[in-house]
Amino acid sequence: MEQEQESNTTYVTSFGDLPPEVQVMVARYLTRHDLTVCLRVCRAWKELYHPRLWEHIDIYWDKKETRRRAISRALKANGHLIHSLKFRSEVYCVLEDFLPFCPPKFQQLTSAEFDCSLEFVNDPDIAQFIDMSSAKWRRLVFRESIRPKLGIEFSRKSFDALLKHADTLEIFRLETRNSVEDTYIDRLLCTAPRLKELYLSGNYETSLGGWLDARKIVKSEWVCQDLEVFHCRIGNIPRPEITRTICRKPAVKRHVKRGTMEESIDIQRQVYTKLARLTKLRELRLGLPMDTKSKDYFRGNKEYWRQYDCLAMTLESGLDILKSLGNLRTVGLEDMEIYIDDDKEQTWFAENWPHATIGQSDYTTDVDNAPVHPDELVYGSLSDFEDLFD
Repeated sequence: MEQEQESNTTYVTSFGDLPPEVQVMVARYLTRHDLTVCLRVCRAWKELYHPRLWEHIDIYWDKKETRRRAISRALKANGHLIHSLKFRSEVYCVLEDFLPFCPPKFQQLTSAEFDCSLEFVNDPDIAQFIDMSSAKWRRLVFRESIRPKLGIEFSRKSFDALLKHADTLEIFRLETRNSVEDTYIDRLLCTAPRLKELYLSGNYETSLGGWLDARKIVKSEWVCQDLEVFHCRIGNIPRPEITRTICRKPAVKRHVKRGTMEESIDIQRQVYTKLARLTKLRELRLGLPMDTKSKDYFRGNKEYWRQYDCLAMTLESGLDILKSLGNLRTVGLEDMEIYIDDDKEQTWFAENWPHATIGQSDYTTDVDNAPVHPDELVYGSLSDFEDLFD
């Protein structure tokens, strides 16, 4: 009888009896609301859960001075506990406004995401923010929340600061207009062995930056063999086979880099070989789709700004070299002068990239083919002013 009673006895262990390392593990599964409640239980729980509460923070920044001061006090008191930071705002000059309210250093900050207007974010301010972390950066994301007319100024000072963290950097995304010099992009790919995501959305209206020069990258050694996302245009490839009229003028007038067909094939095969080594790629985006529904889109924009000095993505140009990229799920080739509609290319895609969705687009839209509006007779089309860009 006594043995039966002993077998039915339930032993209850209190949370306080658990080892400290187990208590910390429990904190990982609590919501921010639950963590806040735990802080009020007792001093011991506050010491345990307070650091966890501040590991990941989400800041909404507006023009209210009282809110800004409250955020500043909180950051300066707890900045040493922050591991990752997400920043949202609709205020212009946002980073310039935010920096004075930050502590001098974030001792453990390794991840930051800015989801805001980036139009007036300048190079010195970005560099200052990067240098404010005493830890090694792993993730840095700049995402434009409002379609800008200008882009982020991520230039020499910013990249000099970023490259100090190249050995630990895993994710780098500029999801906004930018004019990042190709030299800096290439240096990052050559010095960041842990890089998993490189995303540079660029700007189709400029050739000043935000893309890689094919003639330069074939001479460099990329070390980012774990790359899973590659979103960056590659240009400066001669395409003498493009002979059609572009914007009512010969292709060679501006859009197609001069060079022989042999030179073109040689450069393309070298670029394909470099990309083929990135066998873990899930997403390969070489094109930059244009927003044809924007009020800033005019008749002829797609044909004028389309990328012509790009990879042809044909078997003749060396496409078969990329058969090692069987893990691809997304391939972006929008608004590039490519010729992949033949049966042989389509068959190759089906056999070698069976799980990939391949995006492409024509150089005309319904807007381009619509009847001419009277206003366009006054202002003309974009191609009429082409000589201004030569």
